Amino acid sequence: MLSQDQNPPTGHPALPRANAPAAGEAWRKSKGSARALRYLYLLYTCFFFIDPYYRHSRAHWLWFGVFYAVFLTLYFAIPQTKGRVQQLLFVLMFVVGFVYFPYNESASGAFVYPIVMLAFVVRSTRTYIGLLAATVLGIVLETWLFHMPWWAGGYGVFFSLVLGFSNLSYSRQQQTSYMLQRANQEIEHLAQVAERERIARDLHDLLGHTLTVIAIKSELANRLLERDPQRAKQEMIDVEQTARKALAEVREAVVGYRSEGFPAEVLSARRTLQSANVSLQTDIALIELTPAVTNVLCLCLRESITNIVRHAKATTCQVRLSRNAHGLVLSVEDNGVGARACEGNGLRGMRERVEGLRGKMRITNGVEGGTHLIVELPAAQPVGDTTLPLQETHA
Repeated sequence: MLSQDQNPPTGHPALPRANAPAAGEAWRKSKGSARALRYLYLLYTCFFFIDPYYRHSRAHWLWFGVFYAVFLTLYFAIPQTKGRVQQLLFVLMFVVGFVYFPYNESASGAFVYPIVMLAFVVRSTRTYIGLLAATVLGIVLETWLFHMPWWAGGYGVFFSLVLGFSNLSYSRQQQTSYMLQRANQEIEHLAQVAERERIARDLHDLLGHTLTVIAIKSELANRLLERDPQRAKQEMIDVEQTARKALAEVREAVVGYRSEGFPAEVLSARRTLQSANVSLQTDIALIELTPAVTNVLCLCLRESITNIVRHAKATTCQVRLSRNAHGLVLSVEDNGVGARACEGNGLRGMRERVEGLRGKMRITNGVEGGTHLIVELPAAQPVGDTTLPLQETHA
């Protein structure tokens, strides 16, 4: 069957196509260079002029003019149509080619255009191969029945097979790519839906019971306000404490939503440094981190990588996360131009966040003359003694 409801991607270097219902819209919205190529493909029709030129007959030129006008009309109309109309135009293009071919031995290329465009319209590979075989058989039979030279039919057979199978392969590759893209979009959509459902459940678990308690205690305090002011006051104190606890839980949940984890931040840093032609070495211990600690470590690493890319002029960078008797130690060192004397807003913000967790931040000169950032945070709970091996990535 011909495709009537599926819209694979468009665009092919061999010949223009009429691949799906959206083909006409893609044709109209395409860039000027793509449209120019569609006209450039018509250079193949230069062979159509050979036979009329050597016959020196006005009748032949007249018939050729009629044929060429109809051919061009169908050629430009097919990508603009869809469904049954498009199928009818394909049939007409084949009929015109078979009718005119016996009068012009150099016009066997008229079969190449429709069979090549069909590669982007026919869904079934088996159906397309059948149409291609029928076209080739028709060219051979017409060449034999009208006692035409072998090269006349051979030209059409050769280019129909070569360009037909070439465009068939390309169209199936495009369809596969299109389906993979659709599948990835569906997976992304399902992941977003699942994430929204998780957030909704978390908020319900966090706030549902708490807000119920606040409502009940507020109502009780309102009733006791005149009869027992002291108890009403205690109930309002409980309401305040419950609200503050709920606020802290919501903040912790939000921090967890915003952060994808320290390993993800390391991967992001690796990609950023690769784009700046900086090699990265990592030595990351497997340590269980609280959301607050993860947020601060990600901020420090992100700001450090930004400074390296913008100012350090470094070629290598080392990132280490380890633990000692006092807690966690994050180390970021490069071999660039060294630390700057002044501390900007980014570093100042890092220091404030680190000190907010009772940690320390130091910036010194590195072993190789670059900058060495050291962040120390209070003890965290380790998962085990395993550490990731030293890895190096060259941009």
